[in-house]
Amino acid sequence: MKPAASVIAAMLLLALAGSALAQSIVVKGVEGRMETVTAADLRAMRQASVTVPYGDKATYSGAVIGDVLAEVGAPSEKRLHGAPVNQIIVVTGSDGFTTVLALAEAEPSFRREPVILADRKNGQPLSAKEGPYRLVIGGELEPARSVYAVIEIELRPVNTNQPVLPAHGGPLPAQPH
Repeated sequence: MKPAASVIAAMLLLALAGSALAQSIVVKGVEGRMETVTAADLRAMRQASVTVPYGDKATYSGAVIGDVLAEVGAPSEKRLHGAPVNQIIVVTGSDGFTTVLALAEAEPSFRREPVILADRKNGQPLSAKEGPYRLVIGGELEPARSVYAVIEIELRPVNTNQPVLPAHGGPLPAQPH
């Protein structure tokens, strides 16, 4: 093989490997548990659809986020009470955009519409801009927390004993001893 041809072949292999990696998502749980969830894994999970009330009012379809989180041991349904409710879901896109949901917000028994990791829009694969996976939160009136090109989902505990920072960014009020 000529040097130029081998460089092109290597670039093609890297591009294919990169697209294969883009088809998986890292899911992190408490106590360091971590899984790589593939496209096949997501297709095997419970599927749901959400029609959004904004933009072109598209219908998105994909895996229910609670099932994705179950891969790292997230509690659901009857087990989701008490301390487990004090957990958050942090979803990150390839552009660095991050959004946060309370674990209870993603639980079907707590809401009317599902939260999904969509891989289809109106029955077609997501565009390169949105996909391969997009967080879609059923019942939201605006897409402010929708994350395009999701690469990571993390479940974190919330330390409810930490002081809340003032909204204006100034110093914390004095705490009584």
